[in-house]
Amino acid sequence: MHDEQSKLPNIPSIKTSDNLLASEPTTQEIDALVVLFTQRRYAEAETTAIALIARFPKHGFAWKALGTVHRRQGRKDEAVAALKNAAELMPEDAEAHNNLGNALREQGRSIDAETLYRHALELRPTYVEAHYNLGCVLKDQKRVEEAETQYRRALELNPDYVPAHNNLGNVLKEQGRLEEACASLETAITIKPNFIESHYSLSSLKTYHENDPHQDMLEALLGEVKAMPVEARIRYWFALGKMREDVGLYDASFAAYQEANRLQHALLPFDETADEAAHKRMMDVFSKEFLAQRARPIDIGKAPIFIVGMPRSGTSLLEQILSSYPGVFGAGELSDMSEVITAALPDAAFERFPDVVPDFSADDFKRLGEHYSERVARLAPTATHITDKMPANYYYVGMIYLMFPNAKIIHAMREPMDSCFSCYSRLFNMKNLAFSYDQGTLGRSYVRYIKLMRHWHEVLPPGTILDLRYEDMVADTEGQARRLLDYIGLPWNDQCLAFHENKRRVKTASAAQVRKPIYKTSLARWKRYEGHLGELFGLVKDYRDVGD
Repeated sequence: MHDEQSKLPNIPSIKTSDNLLASEPTTQEIDALVVLFTQRRYAEAETTAIALIARFPKHGFAWKALGTVHRRQGRKDEAVAALKNAAELMPEDAEAHNNLGNALREQGRSIDAETLYRHALELRPTYVEAHYNLGCVLKDQKRVEEAETQYRRALELNPDYVPAHNNLGNVLKEQGRLEEACASLETAITIKPNFIESHYSLSSLKTYHENDPHQDMLEALLGEVKAMPVEARIRYWFALGKMREDVGLYDASFAAYQEANRLQHALLPFDETADEAAHKRMMDVFSKEFLAQRARPIDIGKAPIFIVGMPRSGTSLLEQILSSYPGVFGAGELSDMSEVITAALPDAAFERFPDVVPDFSADDFKRLGEHYSERVARLAPTATHITDKMPANYYYVGMIYLMFPNAKIIHAMREPMDSCFSCYSRLFNMKNLAFSYDQGTLGRSYVRYIKLMRHWHEVLPPGTILDLRYEDMVADTEGQARRLLDYIGLPWNDQCLAFHENKRRVKTASAAQVRKPIYKTSLARWKRYEGHLGELFGLVKDYRDVGD
């Protein structure tokens, strides 16, 4: 999601502060700093700001400038320190508090950032950027309705504020209000035709057609690509690939996808050696004998539901069907499982997971389960069941079994090439999906996943895991939905077949698809690109099933 980058602070704000020294930089010195910043000469801007601070240590503008430069350099801790000084020196300056909020948000401190944005708005209620930034941090906290309110307030104050139109479109998409989302994104593009974020977001919501004006807009931007920041280039190539695919230009589409993946793979490398070692250690530790020794009696009570598998394998569809059942809450992709396990390990032991697991007692596993349940229950206190569809939890199936003897573990499966190519043609928000941006890395990661799932089937009691194939769900939705409910222990309910009418929030790449009835257009999609996918096919062709 687009985040409003701090501009260099407005110069007039320093004139109103009561806390500045009588002496201050000359207008020429400040102008020189502004020029360096706008020209992105950040090292020189930093040197200039530090020199000003040395001469005028209580000059708020100099601290704001230094903090803003540090943000652009990615030096998060230094940015926070500098911007804290600015906010303390300029307590009545709304911009200083807003900028500090931005720096805190980049550290992942969303609650603290929210406080700063709200304070900025107390000082200046018409502060457009602060309304926008507050919307961003509320969205980070999954408070999408409140985020929508802030984006709309920003647009009331400035109807041409493109980032707010863009992010409003994204939160509307999460809420299933797809027509409104498209309209908001199209407004952003109308105002600023080269705003790549909105083209990228819109590409996942619409099907392009011949003579589509947005098709011409995207193609016309080819000449500007080299001048774009790398993150914008990546989004541009993914959007262009999707548009070309929709209009049947498959070779040109693949060229765009390939360039997007090349750039993202360079930006976000993946440590295959470490990943291979981690999967092997998991299988070594969680042997059949170890799991049998540590197994606990089945608990009586709410059974947590985990939907695991490869990304783009149908996990969102399964959760949408289940969450249509009365009393079942679809929590989406939760990071709680990995966070609970990590929090239980001393710093020195973290690098040795899962080798330290044999040191856990039965009570330790029970406690971990209780911690997870407490965290997740807050999301829906009255729900009878809560689903966690974090695909990567396939790695933790052994831990899940020992933490929750009554857990329901649903394994979403899909034809390997369809699953993998769907990953390859998407840009994910999560860094732990860095494997998906290169055919070789993607194929080998898929093989490791299947091998580990085969291991879980071999070492856990029969019936612990339910495998459900996406292709079977498409061919026989009701039959597979009945299998799903039987496994969980729920009687049939017709609402499960009206899953596309479910209005719950969906954040993942499938947000648009799950709002529609079952569709077959995604079956064998990879075949359109078969001539370009030889490396991937060679790696995964023998790993279709967990029983192979």
